[in-house]
This record gives sequence, structure tokens and C-alpha cells, in this order.
Amino acid sequence: MAPAAWGQSCEPRIERVAAAQALPDGGRPAEDKWEPVTLPDLWSTRWPDHDGAAWYRIDWRRGCGGTSAPAGEQARQQARQQAGEQAGQGEPLALAIDYLNMAGAVFVNNDLLWTDRNLAEPLSRSWNMPRYLIVPPSVLRPDVNTVFIKVVGNRLDGAGLGRVQIGSVAVVEPLYSHQVLLRRTLPGVNLVISMTLGCFFLVLWLMRRSERSYGWYALTSFAWLMFASNAVAATPWPFSTSEGWSRWLMVALLVYSCAFCIFLCRFGGQRFARAEAVLWISAGLAAAAVVFVGRDGLATVLAVVFFGCVLLFMGSCLRFIARALRTRQPEHLLLAVCVLSFVVAGVHDVLMVMRVLPDGLAYTTVSAPLIMVGMSAILAWSFTRNLRRIERFNVELEERVALTRDELTQTLKREHTLELTNVRLGERLQLAHDLHDGLGGSLVRSIALVEQSAHALESNQYLSMFKSLRDDLRQVIDSSSSASARMAATPAEWIAPIRHRFNRIFEELNVAGRWQVPAQWPCDMSAKQLLGLTRFLEEALTNVIKHSRARSFEVTLLKLADDQFSLSIEDDGVGFDVPLVASAVAGIGLRSMHARIVRIGGTLNIASSPGQTRLEARVPLMSTEAAG
Repeated sequence: MAPAAWGQSCEPRIERVAAAQALPDGGRPAEDKWEPVTLPDLWSTRWPDHDGAAWYRIDWRRGCGGTSAPAGEQARQQARQQAGEQAGQGEPLALAIDYLNMAGAVFVNNDLLWTDRNLAEPLSRSWNMPRYLIVPPSVLRPDVNTVFIKVVGNRLDGAGLGRVQIGSVAVVEPLYSHQVLLRRTLPGVNLVISMTLGCFFLVLWLMRRSERSYGWYALTSFAWLMFASNAVAATPWPFSTSEGWSRWLMVALLVYSCAFCIFLCRFGGQRFARAEAVLWISAGLAAAAVVFVGRDGLATVLAVVFFGCVLLFMGSCLRFIARALRTRQPEHLLLAVCVLSFVVAGVHDVLMVMRVLPDGLAYTTVSAPLIMVGMSAILAWSFTRNLRRIERFNVELEERVALTRDELTQTLKREHTLELTNVRLGERLQLAHDLHDGLGGSLVRSIALVEQSAHALESNQYLSMFKSLRDDLRQVIDSSSSASARMAATPAEWIAPIRHRFNRIFEELNVAGRWQVPAQWPCDMSAKQLLGLTRFLEEALTNVIKHSRARSFEVTLLKLADDQFSLSIEDDGVGFDVPLVASAVAGIGLRSMHARIVRIGGTLNIASSPGQTRLEARVPLMSTEAAG
């Protein structure tokens, strides 16, 4: 470990770095148990069967009190140093640790400086989390200081200690920030990219099931997300032990390797049914072995499965590169470049895990986000090319059927003209009903407003009523032909004018109303249907005003389960005798409503009793009569 400079004149000098197994109770061992080590250190190479806790010690001397100066000069330097610290002028000392595998605590001269939350299972996961600590001057000694670091881990996870830097804040903090970038920021970006791309290509595959490579790429991204979460996870949750977390990670790596292999096959336009079946069966057996093997054999199983995944991944990449060189397709060649980058980064990181290469920067951490973005861009480009082919095909198809389409259009136009003519004639025959249901209802509302008003109406109020009557008369005239009626795009747009006209009188009468309509029409509505429902609703609300003496009412439009939709009006009025009123001369309103609903292919149901009256029109969703 190279010591870092501390200011210009005070440079900590590392005199000793040693390690020792902890005592059974976790305490520090005796002085003769310490062994010299070099950081970063992996204790499984020295104690292959050791699980639990170990201690590291770093003995260092502050450079301000160097032994090369005369005794009097040393005393003066120490006095100046202590005076500066007491005056708050000394530069603070910092301590940075690349990682602790798996959890640990830091002491300076027997004073606790920092500790992980959990030093027993479930262990805190500090294996990829840099630590930065400010050393209080009060805990420092004038001569030799010792940093004790307790590390708790197991051989499955490669327990040990990373590099430790001691020096001034100005020197140590940039080194710590660099480690945070490599060990926390970039893995976090990798996870965000994996999740985003996984969701994007999953949706793309759901929209276009024929593009199977997108589905496999989505599965690959999600599996990598699960495996790479190990780089940022601070606890083994939801597992109660680090061992359970290790099993989970290996299963995620299995899924990732298999999914990536099949993704490359699909993108290359290949399918090997039997080989893929054997692959998934083998992966299932391997996953079962990882999950159910005992602790004694877990290390061997994890190593075998890990290197099996590595071989599968590398073999799939090399095979796709060979296929890309044969097909010479642009998207295959571009993806082969990304895959080759994966191979280079993967070989380097595997050699680093095997300790063939020294501990350092994992290439996958830096390259994975860039490579995944590049692969996604290639997939998107391929998708765009397919869309362009489809568009060109559609253009050719349109040109070939243009004559037939024009002829069909003319035929439909003639039929539509005849239909509109018939509707126009039918609406003119029903002008009497329109006047009764439309203008008649407006007159009733105006009369009720004058009668129910607690004080004399002003002239502008009368003028408003006359204008409303004029508008209703115009509406009757304009809507006498369903062809000239403007189609409402949504139920809310259709019911808004009716609700506006009637709410004024209901507010004067102190009648509470509730209007329930869906956001969209349950089916395509024709002008004739809308006109029939409008007149039915206006007449029903007019009857509420004229006869019901209700205190509340409810208008509901909804889709029924039997391919019908329903428009109902319900009030809590006095009710009436349905057969008697329907047969009476004064029952023209009910007969008009019934006739209108029948003309649009529906049925009208009326139920009335004291306290509840309900009129419901049911119309088929795809009724030929309704469309006419």
C-alpha cells in the first residue's frame, strides 16, 4: 500500500500492515499472531477454511515528528503541531477504504471510528462500498498510530480488505471519489439502463410477438439487473444470510447466460429446439443444485456453475461473431462488435476474479452500460428497418387495390346518401315528437322556474329564458335531420349541453342530481342513436320536473355484459301508475320515448313506485337498426 502525503510537511509513513484471525469472541489476537500482508488482501489464499472475522492493522507514523531530526527539533515540531491542532489550524487527516468484504469496523488507536450496521448474519454488504472517514485529532498519538480494521466475511464471497489510503483531505478525498464513481455510480447507472431497456423491449415484444429476439433481450436485461444488483445492495434482503444471497445471484447468472445465448440465436435468425431444451433442462438442474446443495459442497457447486456460465457466455458470443462474418448483414456485424467488447471485458474480469490479474478496475463496470446502449440502438435500428419494409409493402398494396377501393368508396357514398335521405325523411315525420320533447320541455322548465322563484324575476332573467327557448327551437330545427347533427366524440361532450340546461332549474327546485357517464362510447354511435337518446333523456328529465316532486335523481350511461349499453334515469319522487299513464291521452310523453327507443333498435323499461321511478333504455352495441 503506497502511503499518501499529508499536507506539505506531514506525510504519514506506513510502517507495518498485518492481519490475523480474530479470537472466538471476535476480539483482537495477541501480538505474536499477526502476519504481514499486502493490500488488497484476500484471506482465503492464506486461510482457505476460515469463515468469520479477521483483523487488519496498519501501523503508521505522522511525518511531522520524523526520527531523522535532532531530539530538540522533534520536540519543537511536535509542539508546533500540537499548538496548530489546538488552534484549529492543522489540516484534518482522512482515511479511505476501497472496500471491506463483507462487513467491518474501523478503530484508530482502540477508538471506534466507524462500524457497519450488521457484523453478524445478515451481514451488511460493504464489499463494493468505499468508505471515507475523517480522523479526529483527539484520537491521534504523537508517535506511532495504528488503524485496526475488523472484517467479517466468508470464503464463498472472497472475504478480505481492499486498499487503504491515509492522508490529508485534499489528497484522500479525490481517491475516494474515484472509487465511488467506479464502485457505486457506474453500477447504479448500469442497473438503471438495464431496467429501462428491459421494460422498453418487453413492451416492444408484447406489441410485436413475432419479434422474439426483443423478448429474449428483455429477459436478458432483467436477469442482468438481478445479478448486477449485487454491486449496489447494502444488505442480503430478502435473504437472512449472505449464503442465501450467493445462491440467488448464481441462479440469476444462470438465467442471464441462457437468455443471452438464445437472444443471440434469435437475432441471428436461428432456432435450435432440441439444443435449447437441453440448455434449459441443464440450467434447471444447475439451479436446483445451487439452491439445495449443503454448505459443505456449496463452494464447489458455485465455482462449477460460475465457470459453466462463463463458458456458455463466451461460446455464444464467439459463435455469433462467426455467424455475423458469414451473413455480412449490417445489424449482425454491429452487434458482433458489441459482443466482442463483452468478451474482452469478461475475460479480463474473470481472470481478475481468479486472481490471475491483480485486483483493479472491473472492465464490465465501465463497458456494460455503453455496450448495452449500443446493443439496444442496434435492435432499435433493426426494428426501424422492419417498419420501413412494412411501410413499403403497404404502399404497394394500396396501389394495387386503389381501383377497387375507389369503387367501394363510391358505392358506400351512394348507400350513405340514401341512408341519410331516409333518416332525414323519418326525422321530418317525427317533428311533432321533437317539438314535444325539445321545445315543450324547455317551456316546462321556464314555467317551473317562474312558478318556483321566491321573488319576482328581472327582465334580464326573462330575456335569458326567451333566448334559451329560441336556442332550443333552433336545436329542434337543426336536429330534425340526423345527418346535420354534429356527432359528439365522447359521452361527456354529448351530455354537457343537456346537463347545463337542466341544472339551472334543478338548482332552483333544490333537486340534487348525479350524472355518471363513461370516458368513451361503448361502441360507434350514429347520429340517429344520439338524437334518439337525447330526446329520451330530455323528456325523462322534463317529467322529473313536471310530475315527480323528487328531491334527487341519477342519470347513468353504462355498458352491460350482454353486448348492450344502458341509459337510465332514476328519481325518488312520488311515482305513478305505469299502465294507466301509458294508456291515457296525457301519456304522449311516454309513448314518444318508447317510439324513439324502438326506432334505434332498443327497448324501454319503466318501473315506478312511491319513492322510486326508473326509466331505462337498452340499446344493442352492434345493432343494424341502431346504425340505421
